[in-house]
Amino acid sequence: MKTLRYIVLALFFLLLVAVVVGFFLPSTVHMERSIIINRDKVTIFKVINSFENFNKWSPWYELDKNAQYEISGAKVGVSSKLTWSGNKSVGKGSNEIIESVTNNHIKTIMYFGKSDTPAYSTISVLDDGDKTKVTWAFDNDFGMNVFYRYFGLVIEDMISPDYEKGLINLKKHVESLPLYDYSNISVETTLPHAVYTYESSASMNDGQISVVIGDAYAKIIAFITKNNIAMNGTPKIITKSFDENIFEFEAAIPVVDNNLKDELGEIIASETYAGTAIKLIHKGSYSNFKQSYTVLEAYIARNKLIKNGNSWEDFISDPENTPEENLVTHIYQPIK
Repeated sequence: MKTLRYIVLALFFLLLVAVVVGFFLPSTVHMERSIIINRDKVTIFKVINSFENFNKWSPWYELDKNAQYEISGAKVGVSSKLTWSGNKSVGKGSNEIIESVTNNHIKTIMYFGKSDTPAYSTISVLDDGDKTKVTWAFDNDFGMNVFYRYFGLVIEDMISPDYEKGLINLKKHVESLPLYDYSNISVETTLPHAVYTYESSASMNDGQISVVIGDAYAKIIAFITKNNIAMNGTPKIITKSFDENIFEFEAAIPVVDNNLKDELGEIIASETYAGTAIKLIHKGSYSNFKQSYTVLEAYIARNKLIKNGNSWEDFISDPENTPEENLVTHIYQPIK
């Protein structure tokens, strides 16, 4: 009996030591892995910001192809949720996007099995020259749970191979996609609209383009206001020509009618292009137009289309009342 008592006391002492030591172990775990992907961060963010794409690169999908998956909530971004149930290798759980910063990162909250203690995952994208660095991080807070703190000592070794495999899968998937995303491009038939235009030009090197364009619009507005002519649409910029030095353009404002002529000959009555045109929806800063025009040119080349006149920009959002990242501009290129 004494031997048994000593064994019990020894076990109790070891358990007590383990508990005491456990309180000195880290209560949180952070693990991250990174990879360089030969695509822009906009393309990559569109993939990671939706669970509809998750199984195209998930490191766990191959473990049970018969697992059941359900996507609910938002189609993209915050509240997009994936729930799964599979074999012992996959288990049960859920993953929901709780934070989404466009072209920067997403953060998700994960629950596994019957546990009510969540873990968190963050995937971030960062420009790395003409490529993108993607970092996938895992975080967990065990609080005062001593036994989970011991588990935290080995969790990185357990899950890091999956995260590394997932990043490799993501790289393969994204780099297999078309070089450019054409989802914001459509082919439409445009109708003619009466406009007044003012032709001008600006140097590409002195940073005064926005000032020159503003002056051009001001002249048109002064003319139509003086003559009580009502506007009938959003402002436009019609590109006449541009190179590394000079940008030549026409500022145009749609009006109800343009029968009145400007005696000075500065403000010209005209009509917008009528016919088939490619429309690209540009979102964000005007300074990023170059990227959108690059995509537009790639689309034209890919589909062997022929241009049929000058492109123009239709400014849908009011920059004075709209945050720069939410600005919407329609870019049109007439085609034959």
